[in-house]
Amino acid sequence: MRVAVLDTQVALGMKVEFYDPLGATFGLPTYPFKWAPTHLATRRQLRSRNLRPGGQDIAAQILWRHRGKRRVAYLYDIQHAKAKRTATPAQLAAVGKALLARRFCTSCQQLKPYYIPRRYGECLDCIPGGAA
Repeated sequence: MRVAVLDTQVALGMKVEFYDPLGATFGLPTYPFKWAPTHLATRRQLRSRNLRPGGQDIAAQILWRHRGKRRVAYLYDIQHAKAKRTATPAQLAAVGKALLARRFCTSCQQLKPYYIPRRYGECLDCIPGGAA
């Protein structure tokens, strides 16, 4: 999909870096930062709309420079995106158990109101030199 403003600038001889709507230079349709068509979105933008790419191929990309390095963001077509999957009750229960296990100290057998530091493997009361 072409962007009329950018096409006009190119026609006037202005160099527009990273504008390649046909994909001839970069292999994918490429747009400058903030100039992508509205029917395309990044993964993060899809997630904010409760969507996911759903196995579709990358439709286009955004390229820009940041601190001298080339950055890329891949774009997906919103019309082909699928709804985000929701966790099953069993998955939610498993996550709850895992988070509870992170708070349980195996040394003193107590449930703490904070996550046990992985560095020590026990609560701050049980480590030498810990909280007094």
